[in-house]
Amino acid sequence: MPKIPCSLRTLVGQRYFPFVTYFLASSRLSRPIDAIVDTGSPWTVISTNDLLSTRLPLHTMQKGSSLQLAGFKFFRYLIPNVSMSFKTDSGGLFKGTLATFGALVPTKLDKKTLEDVRNIPSIIGHDFLEENKLALYFNVSAKIAYLEIPEETLPKNPA
Repeated sequence: MPKIPCSLRTLVGQRYFPFVTYFLASSRLSRPIDAIVDTGSPWTVISTNDLLSTRLPLHTMQKGSSLQLAGFKFFRYLIPNVSMSFKTDSGGLFKGTLATFGALVPTKLDKKTLEDVRNIPSIIGHDFLEENKLALYFNVSAKIAYLEIPEETLPKNPA
């Protein structure tokens, strides 16, 4: 089966976590993103730090449902019709989609809060993995991680 390679990075307590790089495209955003693959997260979201680099006005995005993450409170501002492109281990592209994609916008937009949340990464959550039928393989001791792409989700080659 084709794979989307993940890199391993240390976070909390020097533990390794799988990260993947993808290109995000929507009517409001277009850029590469590095995200942690978190099967415990129900949603896929772009971090405040990644959002700040787009120069979109965060104050207009302070709406939507709120959630708590890493001790901070965020609005989960929804961006519709998002396309995400990943490089595969064979050099091809896997394109995944989500009907809505969340942006983590702090409920407080002061300098201190923006500095405090800058290390919270973008997240590939359960919604994206399920919607696109991807499986995470993560072997910490061997330092191997990848997303497995089922054959049936790939475009068919014409005969």
